[in-house]
Amino acid sequence: MRVLKVSSVSVLGMEASSFFELSEQISDEIMSSLSSLEDWGKADGHPGQYKHDVIADEIATPQLVAAGLGVISEESEPTGLDKSFVVIIDPIDGSTNANLGLPWYALSLCLVHNEEAVASFVRNLAMGETFRAELGSGAEKNGHKIVVSGVADVEDSIVVFNDLPTKHFGWRQYRTLGSAALDLCKVADGSFDAFVDTGEGLAIWDYAGAALICKEAGAKITDSESNPISYQLGTQRRQLICAGSAELHDTILSLISQ
Repeated sequence: MRVLKVSSVSVLGMEASSFFELSEQISDEIMSSLSSLEDWGKADGHPGQYKHDVIADEIATPQLVAAGLGVISEESEPTGLDKSFVVIIDPIDGSTNANLGLPWYALSLCLVHNEEAVASFVRNLAMGETFRAELGSGAEKNGHKIVVSGVADVEDSIVVFNDLPTKHFGWRQYRTLGSAALDLCKVADGSFDAFVDTGEGLAIWDYAGAALICKEAGAKITDSESNPISYQLGTQRRQLICAGSAELHDTILSLISQ
């Protein structure tokens, strides 16, 4: 039986040489399948589910299960939650963008052990840009280390929002792009200075993979009540705030709560 080392812990029964290799394999297969997809319309499943969501999940989940991992996916029922290691997956985060032909949607995978994220992988399925992180080892984009911008002042910041901002709190510019996983990763690499969720909150599969990448790149990320990110299975939707400096995070948190 092979043993996969991930952040000083061992995953038993996984055929791939690493979680990242398996993630690469899954993402390559999804991208290949989507490249020939003609119908990007709605599926017959849950509200808001598209055919490309189903296709991506049908590629990813069986491979994760075969590797001996539990799986929590947005697109199918949880399985193997008694396993020591569970993968939280959003097969396509930003599936409405995909439906519209906008190249801002991603596969997000987060490996969790004892309710702690130990490794994560996020890939833009349209462009191929790939982010990953391992607990205690930093974060990477396309194989190169990334760090946050470090911007501390709101008036100097470019903020990316999930949903529309409820008020102007002094940012320099803002964007609303439609994939929380990618939006957060672009805070991690310094492209954006902060991410703010002003909508109904994010599900655990929306943020799990990107949250570890942000933390390993030096970001401060919490929910809107300043609680740390939770990877506890069954966690309710949470509004998140993430910034490239503690000063900017705390300022935004204070301003939006007023």
